[in-house]
Amino acid sequence: MKEISFAVIGAGFMGGVLTRVGSELPYTQFVGAADIDFNRAQELVMRFGGNAYKNYSELLIQEHPDVIIVATPESDHLNPVKAAAEMGCHLFVEKPLATTMEDADSIINACADADVILMVGYILRFEVSYTLIKSAIMEKSIGKFLSAYAKRVTPITEARRLNGRISPVSYIGVHDIDQMLWYHPVPVKSVYAKALYGRVWEELGTYDLAWLMIEFEDGAVGVHEVGWCLPEEWAKWEHPKSWGGFGDVGMNVIGTHGNLTLDFTPMDLFGCDREGWKLPDTRHWPTMHGKLVGAAKLELEHFFECILENKQPLVTGEDGRSSLEVILAAELSISENRIVTLPL
Repeated sequence: MKEISFAVIGAGFMGGVLTRVGSELPYTQFVGAADIDFNRAQELVMRFGGNAYKNYSELLIQEHPDVIIVATPESDHLNPVKAAAEMGCHLFVEKPLATTMEDADSIINACADADVILMVGYILRFEVSYTLIKSAIMEKSIGKFLSAYAKRVTPITEARRLNGRISPVSYIGVHDIDQMLWYHPVPVKSVYAKALYGRVWEELGTYDLAWLMIEFEDGAVGVHEVGWCLPEEWAKWEHPKSWGGFGDVGMNVIGTHGNLTLDFTPMDLFGCDREGWKLPDTRHWPTMHGKLVGAAKLELEHFFECILENKQPLVTGEDGRSSLEVILAAELSISENRIVTLPL
């Protein structure tokens, strides 16, 4: 099988996760990392090989990889994507695709003009339970789609990790918004959102929690509860070190002839010891036999397979654009306290 060389631009948390997953695949070679925090790039290549760069342009010139994974802060996706596309690199871009519709369109156009594959990192499309909901809807086993309710609330430590650079709607709410649009591919008519303010607001200046109502053109509704205001103790344990924490997560879809319910609180494993109760992540990027598995692995495997087989990925740039438009409408609704109609 053809070997694929790849590099990462942005060596933070998700850049590290995706680098590890990619480097553990048998047909890929990790060649380098670029980050304005050069120490982070160095730490990544010390673990997985390749060369470290402070400037992504230098990485592209020196390494010329087949694939670039862009995991920079959300507002900094456009320039590295354009530079990589011009060099003929296929692009995996972490969600959200961009922070403005103009940047999203520029990213999509740059990849189309260069004839390179673009995939957006919506990991839930590769989690088994979420995809089983999709297949049940497609088979019309619950009749006509009426509504979806999604919950995604993480501990306050996630907000602190991001240090106020982005809101919970734009950072974690995008996952469930994308799922709703995937489950019910009908144009969105309007979005109304309400934010709630507590400890995160006082400490970091981003709201703690938000509720969104999404109305589709056919009258169906999506409701989303999203935030990062769970107490630190939710995932504060020290042992087992292999048990990574997550949050309070669920999805419920109702149709005219049935309903589908996913509950990831806990996912499917819990424990209790002298430190207290523990609810580990067993679905997204757990470690098994020394390697990362779960949806993160399936997601990146799919992307590399699309390159090998020259086919369109399950999550396209247009999908990223659609979810971004709903996100921006929700943020506008919060700031102006009104229903926002689409398209923007």
